[in-house]
Amino acid sequence: MLDQIFDDCKKQLIAALKNKKHAFRFFTLATQKLDGNTNLRTVVLRDFDPEQMSFTIFTDARSKKVMELNKNEHIQFLFYDPTLMIQLLVNAKVKKISYETSIYKALPDSNKIDYSSIQIPGSNIKNPDEIVHDFSNGHFTKIKFQSLSLEYLRLKRPNHIRAIFNSYDSWRGQFLAP
Repeated sequence: MLDQIFDDCKKQLIAALKNKKHAFRFFTLATQKLDGNTNLRTVVLRDFDPEQMSFTIFTDARSKKVMELNKNEHIQFLFYDPTLMIQLLVNAKVKKISYETSIYKALPDSNKIDYSSIQIPGSNIKNPDEIVHDFSNGHFTKIKFQSLSLEYLRLKRPNHIRAIFNSYDSWRGQFLAP
């Protein structure tokens, strides 16, 4: 049963890449802020390698998350599907932060807008209409994460199902009390 749960987790993450409405497409990334507190934000799953158990997101190179990841490479992801009532909690670390101009140049302008503002993400502005973009000089960054563990929780009656899978244990699972 544990192998089936782990395989289903991977299938759901792959499905999130193909189906823009899949619950796992948007998920929460937790990082440690520079002052030691926690920062949470919603990100988009851009790639998932089920063999390597690696995840990829895109962001603006000037964002706080990049600064935080350069200081502390350990993160958590939280995926939740409210229909299936399944939660995945992934502990991971940064594998690679790369500035991919070739990917940025291939994006349509409607997508480049997320990585091309002259104003730094999080900086103060008076009005959202004052944002200016320079499409020739994007700040596109690809971040790849390597999973260390995946915790699965399925809320169901009569018994919730909770399990953990660890990379150091070749992803063999262990049931946990919910």
